[in-house]
Amino acid sequence: MVIDVAVFMVLCLAGQLVMEAAAYKFKLWTYTSKKNFVIHIVLAVMLVFGGLSYLVSGMHWYLRYPAGVLVGFLYEYSNASGLDMFYFPDNKFLIFRSKASVLTVISLMWGLYPLIVPIVYRHLAPLIMKAG
Repeated sequence: MVIDVAVFMVLCLAGQLVMEAAAYKFKLWTYTSKKNFVIHIVLAVMLVFGGLSYLVSGMHWYLRYPAGVLVGFLYEYSNASGLDMFYFPDNKFLIFRSKASVLTVISLMWGLYPLIVPIVYRHLAPLIMKAG
């Protein structure tokens, strides 16, 4: 079980590092400090979304996705309401140009972790069991 949760966390970390590289290259969002970047990666992505992805992995996709969207919304809303770990320059993200639309789109994107990570894990599980 501990190995399973760790794999879910690592999968979320891998996905987020790809997103962070794109965000950095295209200046999609900016962290207010390097410390906040590390806190975001470890707490939000690995622990919260890795743990959530593991907890809901046995549920149907139509329950996993909204769970991720809800948790993502709460995280993004708390950041926009004073947590201030990162910000979207000029309150825009891609084609979305207001704080509310950015919050909505990013929340919808957070929902992808609990949706996709269990699927990837199921494909990796035979390899992990073989190696272990």
